[in-house]
This record gives sequence, C-alpha cells and structure tokens, in this order.
Amino acid sequence: MSGSRRRQRWSGGRGWTVASRSSWLVFLLVSLFCVPVAAQLTVRVGVYDNPPKVAIDEAATVSGLYPALIEHIAAEEGWVIEYVSGTWTESMARLDRGEIDVMVDVAYTAPRQELYAFNEETVLVNWGTVYTRPGLKIFSLPELEDLRVAVMRGSTHTVDPGGIIDLAERFGIRCTFVERDDYTEVFQALASGEADAGVVNRVFGLTFEKQFAVERTPIVFNPIELRFALPLDGPLTPLLVDRIDHRLAELKEDPDSIYYQGLEEHLLLTPGRLTVIRWPPWLLPGLLAGGAIIAVLFVAVLMVRREARRRARAEEAHRRSEERFKLAMRGATDGLWDWNVRTGEVYYSSRWASMLGYDVDELEPTIETFRDLIHPDDLERVRANEYDYLSGSIDKYQIEFRMRHRNGKYIDIFSRAFLVRDDRGTPVRIVGTHVDITDRKQAALELQGAKEKAEAADRLKSAFLATMSHELRTPLNSIIGFTGILLQELAGPLTAEQAKQLGMVQTSARHLLDLINDVLDISKIEADQLEVVSEPFDLPAVIRETANAARPPAEARGLVLQVDIATDVGVIRSDRRRVRQIVMNLLSNAIKFTEIGSVRIGCIEDGENVVITVEDTGIGISKEDLPKLFVPFQQIDTGLTRKYEGTGLGLSICRRLSEKMGGRIDVESEPGRGSLFTVRIPKEG
Repeated sequence: MSGSRRRQRWSGGRGWTVASRSSWLVFLLVSLFCVPVAAQLTVRVGVYDNPPKVAIDEAATVSGLYPALIEHIAAEEGWVIEYVSGTWTESMARLDRGEIDVMVDVAYTAPRQELYAFNEETVLVNWGTVYTRPGLKIFSLPELEDLRVAVMRGSTHTVDPGGIIDLAERFGIRCTFVERDDYTEVFQALASGEADAGVVNRVFGLTFEKQFAVERTPIVFNPIELRFALPLDGPLTPLLVDRIDHRLAELKEDPDSIYYQGLEEHLLLTPGRLTVIRWPPWLLPGLLAGGAIIAVLFVAVLMVRREARRRARAEEAHRRSEERFKLAMRGATDGLWDWNVRTGEVYYSSRWASMLGYDVDELEPTIETFRDLIHPDDLERVRANEYDYLSGSIDKYQIEFRMRHRNGKYIDIFSRAFLVRDDRGTPVRIVGTHVDITDRKQAALELQGAKEKAEAADRLKSAFLATMSHELRTPLNSIIGFTGILLQELAGPLTAEQAKQLGMVQTSARHLLDLINDVLDISKIEADQLEVVSEPFDLPAVIRETANAARPPAEARGLVLQVDIATDVGVIRSDRRRVRQIVMNLLSNAIKFTEIGSVRIGCIEDGENVVITVEDTGIGISKEDLPKLFVPFQQIDTGLTRKYEGTGLGLSICRRLSEKMGGRIDVESEPGRGSLFTVRIPKEG
C-alpha cells in the first residue's frame, strides 16, 4: 500500500431520528413485517501470539487482554468475531490487503498512520526494553557495540523512528541485528547464546523474563501507544472505529469494567475481579432517605478518586521512566545531555560535566549553561546548526566545537544528537552525546606541522641537489672535453701509459656526469619542475639511433643486440629527448645485467599507443625484489661486495618520465631467465 495515502479520520452518529413519533411507528411496523431479519455482522480480527496481550494456545484458542476487549465490544454490538491467526508479519500483510477488518495490538506511529486507520482511544502505553544473555552486564546503548542484538521483525521498537535500529544509527553504534518472528524467539535466542542482547516490549519482558535465562538492563526507549488498526479504505472501518472507541471510553469510565479486570488479570498478573463491597439489606431504608445527597457525594468522590488514581499512575510511570532513563544516561561513557525544547531545561550526565571539570550539581540544568560554555567564535555556528536541525533543514545533528573547561582552557568537543517529536511532528526533545576530541585534534595539528616540515625539507633537498648538480656539470664537461683533446694527441703525442691514465680519467668523468644528470632529473621530478614537450619526431629513427649508441658496449660483452620495429610505427608526438632517455636507460640496464645471450628492443603500435619493449637473457629479478626496481637510490645488488655499478636512479626516472608523458612502464622477470620491460606511451602525447 503506497505510503502517500493519508489516514482518514472516521466519525459518525450513534443513531438516527425521524420527523415524528408517528413516522417512527410506521417505519418500525414496515421493518417488522416487510424486511427480513438482518444477519449479524462478522468481523475478521487478526491476532498473533504475543502474550499476555494476545495469546494463542495449541488448540488455536485466543485469549489475552485484546481478545477480551474485542469480544466484549462484539457482544455489546451484536457482532460475530472471526479470528485470523498468524505471525506479526503475516497479520500486517493481511491488513494491507484488506483480508482482515481489525488488527489487535498495533503501535500507533506517524509512519503507520499513513498506511492504516486507527481508533482514537489508546488501549495501552508500552516501550522497548533491552535484555541480555546471563552474565553480560550492559547499562547503556553504546555498550551494544559489536554485539549480536535479537529483534522482532517489523516491530515498531525495531524499525520505526526511535526504534533500536534508528538509535544505533544515530549514535554510530555498530552491532549485528538478528531478526526473529516474535518476542518469544527473541528470548530463546538469548537463552541459547545465538544473540548477546535482545529487544522486547516492556509488558512481554516483565511477564516472561523469569521463564527464560535472560537478564533485564536499565535501557528503555521509544514509548508508544497501542491501539486497534484497521484497513485505510475498509468498508467496515468507519463503523468499527466509531463503535470500538465508544465502547472503550465506556469501559474506561467504569473502574469495575472488563478493561480494568483484564489489566489486572493479564498484565498485572493478579487474576480475579476487584473486591465488591455489598451493603446489608437493613441499611437500604436509611440510604434511600438520603439517597439524593449520597448519590451526588458518591459520584463526586468516585470521580475524584478515579482522577487521583489516574494521575498517580501516570506520575509513577513517568517517575520510573525518568529513573530508568537517568540510570542509562549515567552508565554511558560519553557525556550525555537531554534538552527539553519546550521548557529549555537540560539534563546533563555526570560524565558531561566532568569533561569540563565540574560536578553535575554545580551546573544549572538549562540550555543557557551549555551555550555559555561554548567558544564565542563557535557559538553562532552551533546555534545555526540547532536551528537547521529543529526546522528539518538537515536530518543529522553532528558538529565539532570548543567548550571552556573550568581551568579556563578550551577543549574540542564532537557532538551527535537525535530529535524526538510529538504526534504532530513538533520537536519536543533533543538527546545527544559529547566526546572530548582535544587530543585527537592536537595530534592531527603535531601531524600537519610535521608533514609541512617534511615537505619543506624535501623541497629544500631537491633545490640543493638541483643547484649542486648544475654547478658540478660545468667542470666535468671541461674535464671530459680536455681529456678528449689530449687523447686525440692534438696537443702532442702520448705514451701508452699516459693514454691509459687519461682514458681512465675520461671514463670516470663520464660516469660522474651520468650520475649528476640522473640526480638532477630525479630532483626536478620530485620538485615537480621537470617539464616534457610535445613535438612530432620519427620514433623508429630514435630507437635505431639509441640502439647504435648501445651496440659497442653490448658487443664488448659478447652480446647480440637485436632491433625489431614494426613497419606501421612512424612519427609520434611526444618528448623526443625523454623517450630516448628511457630507451637508453633500459638498454644500458639490460646490457649491464646480461652476461651471455642477447638483448632485444622492439616497438609496435597498439591502438592509441606505441609499445616499446626491451628484453634480455640476463640474471633476472625475484618477485620479492620487483617492488624495489622503481624506488630511487634502491638497488637489488647492494652491499660492499656488490657486482654491478650504478646509482639506482635509472629505472625510477624511466617510470616517472613515462608517467609524465601519459604512459606507464611494466616489468616481467624470473631469476636466471631474464627480464622484459614494457613502455607504453600515447602516440599523440
């Protein structure tokens, strides 16, 4: 049934009149002689086993408070009751489909009044109670964290606003809900250890808690009114609502009625009628003499006593509810507050006060106490958040702000809350929690500062390396140039020993220059100062040129260098210098780590990309060492006895450059079987 349908308020007269006594008589005679006797009205009543309010035994006999009431009303109205039994879920589904005319023991809630018609007279007021398996001491809702909580499927204490699932979500309590078909199964789940905690209504709990291995907690919540529910558009709904309310009102007016007897028998567990005082017969003449006065006084006293009892019961119920609520609040580890929006009064828990260095008795129980302690810079934001939450502009109350401690310092508070509304949707209470997050906030700030210092140090390091690298390249280029002139004997002939020594100087200078260039590149990359250009160039020509430059050292090691470029590879748009740098680094590494066999460089087109591969038959790399390949200054062969020279920057630079150009580099390798490096870059970078 669509939730957009609105509940209709049924009303109707309790009889009808005719114009005159004569017309009444005519009508009565016609009815007696011309109209057959009408059949009794059959009312289909949905029931489910939920003792002591409703009970169904093995013989399918229905009893309890609600059956007693509906059977009494039916007898007074001349109805025939037809019980339709099932589980709670089955019964509510039948009510949705109009297969029953009345459903007993239904909580009256705002969402449900969109779906069903309800009678006006409340039968009972009930609320949810949390029980646990034996030995598990629970005193507050937050202690349900990580527990298995058994609940009745579809119950208002389970799924409706203010139910256990709603409260868990509002307070951020992570627990697992175990659904059962009725409250008996909830208690059975606790007794068997299938659940750690369970939610039942107060009446059921008080009646059956001694029959199961369960323990009651001080946690109570979600007070609700229990009434009769009827199909929203049922043909009998207007009549049934009118007569049920009429009869219930009569029963409530009579202290000896079946209503109060049923409460005592089924809920208070004291079977039997109330004691009736009978006056001796000989007092009748005297009583008749002052009958009028006595009758008036008796009625007045009766009304006063009944009203006094009603108020006393209501005040006692309210007092007990408040005691349970305060006990639950005191048991919580977070600071708790409960704001009565209408009066401005606020209950503050001991933990709430102690967070700020106070005893709870030192604080006035008003909302102004709360607001006076908020940091002036945060007050406007907190007030705006309150207004938005109360007006419905936001559906969650969750905010951070600062509050003044008794010692004058401010602490950081994280607050959550949920709103309680009355039947008309008007906000009446906000219940919330406070958590002191000062240490967490300060840690986030020891952490932000350290991060900024580390980043500054890293930038300073990169700038230093870039500067020093530039300063070192100038003299190195001079050394390489002058040794080249001397080795060409342009300045005069050299002895064999001189040529050998100058060759060593030139080789060392070239090695040092390569190292400085690598350091300069990695510094620029880390400082995000390295730029790549996009220009057209002949990729096959660059690959062959680079391979020719790498061929002499390969042949010197007895290796075969193969070049295999697909015929459809041609001009691409990217950074020519950086592509050549990547290829040269990969070829140099392959040659350096291959002692026997070959090195192969290949290139193909693959859609919008070109793929360059460098494959060798060298020493290979283990799976454990693969993650180190692209880390700056990391080499797999380390230590004083390492066999292969190098800085450990080449592959790191290759990966960073390929990513800068919109591509990537991957590797496949096995120890003793060589390695395959694959570079993929866009053709139109």
